[in-house]
Order: sequence, then structure tokens, then C-alpha cells
Amino acid sequence: MHSADRLLRLFSYDIWANDQILLTLQDHLDFPGAEQAISCYGHIASTQEVWYGRIKNQVDENPKIWPDYGLSVALQKLKTYTEKWRLLIEENRSELDRNISYTNSKGQFETPLSDILHHLIIHGQHHRAQIASLLRRAGIAPPGTDFIFFCRSN
Repeated sequence: MHSADRLLRLFSYDIWANDQILLTLQDHLDFPGAEQAISCYGHIASTQEVWYGRIKNQVDENPKIWPDYGLSVALQKLKTYTEKWRLLIEENRSELDRNISYTNSKGQFETPLSDILHHLIIHGQHHRAQIASLLRRAGIAPPGTDFIFFCRSN
């Protein structure tokens, strides 16, 4: 399988996993920790927005890393960026290892595009795990969002 196809599969997994978390959060909006969980969900969306801007050299000077999006706005952003990632991967199929130059609060960097794309998937899983932990502490069974569950369902 070509690396672009693997990345496309990972981004399909990412939106699937985000959807699983969303469905659970929508059913339990008032549990202790819900505000933090919704904030994490919004953060997943905002980081996709920030990284896409960096890749496309459309940098927001004051990015909202931890925005107060709420679930519906975060979901809409994630759905929008799912399509943008698909197009970006297809357009860069033969250039996935090209370096992307960007600046963040720590300085100026160059990172291969494929590493940034992998980072987004791993970053999302990290925060989905935080949400799962918050759900578990409240006595709510979190959805299974492991990659293997996605593989079995597709």
C-alpha cells in the first residue's frame, strides 16, 4: 500500500474515532468533567485547523489552541478538515516527505509533511484517551476508539 493510501486510511480512522467520542458526549452532556471533555474535543479540531494553516502557509497570528467551540462547531470543523486532509494528501501523493517550514510559540521549524500528518492522528488519539478517562471517572463507559476497532468495522 502506498504511504498516501495509509495516511488516507488513518484520517478515515481519525474521523471515525472522533465520531465515536462525539456520540458518547452528546448522550452525556452533564457529567462531572463534561466541560473538560468538550474542551478536549474542540482542541482536536482547532489543532487540525492550525496545522492545516501551517502547511498551506496561511498562518493565523493568534491561533485558538483551546477554543470554546462546543461540540457542534468542533464537529463541523472536523468534517471540513477531513475533506481538506484528503485533498492535501492526494495533491501531495509524491511529495509527502517534503519539508514544511512553520513557526510556533517555540520557534521556527521544518518537518516532513508525512510526520505532521502522523502527528495529527496521534495527537487526536491522545486527547480522545483523555476524554475516555474523564468519562470513565464519571462512571460512563467510553467508546472503543482503538485503530483495530476501526479496522474490524470497515
